[in-house]
Amino acid sequence: MHKKIKFLAVALIAISLLGALYLNYFRIQAEQSYKGVELLVDYDELVSLASSNGLALEEVARSFKEAGATGVMVRERSLHELQEGGHIALFKGAEAKLLQLTNKEFDGLEYKKDDTYIITENKAVYEQINKELAAINKEYSSSNNDSIYIISVHITEKEIEKVGFGFIYEDLEAMNKGGLDIVPRLREYAKSTEEAIDLMEEKLASIPGLQMVAFNDPAILGAYNIPYTAEKLEKLNVPVGMFEFYNQAGLKQLALQTGKNIVRIHSISENDMANYNERQAIDRYRLAVSERNIRSIYVRLFGLEHPSTAIDRGLNYVNILRDGMIEEGFIVGDTKPLLGIPYSRVIVFVIGLGVIGGGLLLLGFFTTWLWSAVLGILAILGWAALLFVDPLLARKTFALLSVIVYPVMSVIVMLRGERRSLVESVIALLKMSALSLIGAVIMTGLLVDKSFMLTLDIFSGVKLAHVLPLLIIPAYFILKGTNPVKEIREILNYPVQNKHVILGLFLIAALGIYIVRTGNQAPQLVSSWETALRDLLDQVLGVRPRTKEFLVGHPAMLLLLYYGYDMRKVAVLVIAVIGQVSLVNTYAHLHTPLIISLIRTIHGLWIGIIIGIVVIICLNYLLKWLTAKGALEVE
Repeated sequence: MHKKIKFLAVALIAISLLGALYLNYFRIQAEQSYKGVELLVDYDELVSLASSNGLALEEVARSFKEAGATGVMVRERSLHELQEGGHIALFKGAEAKLLQLTNKEFDGLEYKKDDTYIITENKAVYEQINKELAAINKEYSSSNNDSIYIISVHITEKEIEKVGFGFIYEDLEAMNKGGLDIVPRLREYAKSTEEAIDLMEEKLASIPGLQMVAFNDPAILGAYNIPYTAEKLEKLNVPVGMFEFYNQAGLKQLALQTGKNIVRIHSISENDMANYNERQAIDRYRLAVSERNIRSIYVRLFGLEHPSTAIDRGLNYVNILRDGMIEEGFIVGDTKPLLGIPYSRVIVFVIGLGVIGGGLLLLGFFTTWLWSAVLGILAILGWAALLFVDPLLARKTFALLSVIVYPVMSVIVMLRGERRSLVESVIALLKMSALSLIGAVIMTGLLVDKSFMLTLDIFSGVKLAHVLPLLIIPAYFILKGTNPVKEIREILNYPVQNKHVILGLFLIAALGIYIVRTGNQAPQLVSSWETALRDLLDQVLGVRPRTKEFLVGHPAMLLLLYYGYDMRKVAVLVIAVIGQVSLVNTYAHLHTPLIISLIRTIHGLWIGIIIGIVVIICLNYLLKWLTAKGALEVE
């Protein structure tokens, strides 16, 4: 490569790194100040514990507050739940007719065969149901005789199960008096009108100790009118809760409309609770908070089938969880918003130049300096234009290119055919990883934003980032120094033997599993031994390194650096590249604090180096033994 172009490429990378480090400094500051964690218990469980033990709800709430809980999560009541709680009675037409015949209080009841009759003695519940039915445009009739309130409405079984009809406010007042904040989960079903959204604001404003607003269903209330919903919620000045692993239509758009004022919530579903005990659940919550910017934990209790012991067991569980959060350096209490990161299109442009600089250096291995210069100029102009037209697309595109270009370049630069000493091999692996890490720094600089840190947006192109380097690097070494067309023709004409077919099928299967497992999308492919190893590393190291780095990629790369690369080791090369690819893609998990990702990288390297050294020593002894036995010829 021409010296001037090389100098320009290095200069572009240098100024890019300065810009990326500048923005990442603010990211680290924001992450280190983001320490408040809420512990939310379940409304239905507290009500059940109070009822089964003959205790006042306020007393139970106060006990859990003292144990460490900060609030209570309460799902908006459906008619079915109101009936289960004893607040209303539901009768179908024929049942209502029978009731009318046997009870004089219902003499004036107008009988309709297909209607459902809602009967209550609670005036507040009666008025709330009236408002909800009006908001969803249901035709109904209502009457009362000062002690019994009756509503007649044509409503389906699904609506009885799914439509929200407000809250039992006296329960919420008792819990709030006991010291717990209230986090409602609003139901969406059948509520898409502005009247329903207005009623939502009215309900929320009536909740004592309102701390946060969450949603219950696959779509949020007001999903079809986000601007109006956002306008109403902003008046309440509370954050919106976003459940991890539960995508709710309209929620991300709402979060963007409300200034990204969200809190990420983690919970163990009711179905999954049977697979956990208290210790395992606490470990899961600890990881969620420390490694994924979760700041609200929705805690379901164990042992509720034994009410007499469930309270003490639950209090002890919450207390241990609270103490564990404090030991991790967090503050159990109200969550403050994540600080914003300074944004400048000029700084982003400068950071993107590092991708072009890396691309220029990489092109030097594939083409002439003249073509590199022309493509470099076009890349700068294209980057500037795309950043002007669509900044988000530009940032995502160059972030993806960054985590492809730098691992490819680092392997091509550092891998050679000659043997190295063990010390030289370790140093070469560290240099290679440092070069790859430049791509990670640039990528995080391009995407340093609350949207990515709170998973309102994510790094795009995970599969491409994992697969392309595995194809480009072997292709480069296969075709290096040859006539590419001639080499490809010879490869295609090479006689295929059974061992080649078997090896090819094995590599395809391994690559398929590798691709499927990227992005944590196939937890079922994680074996029991790997799960046990992960748990052990979490306990011992605090931050678990990537298995494919320390157990696969880094040891394999150390072998290639030590013994030297040749065409016979192309399968090992593919495996070895996984370590560098995984290293940079660790930082694509932008909801993980930057310091955690860096610690994960360091652990992966030193453990991988130790494993690689052990393998090399064992291989050397094996080779010496085979040579002494005459089973292996010395080259």
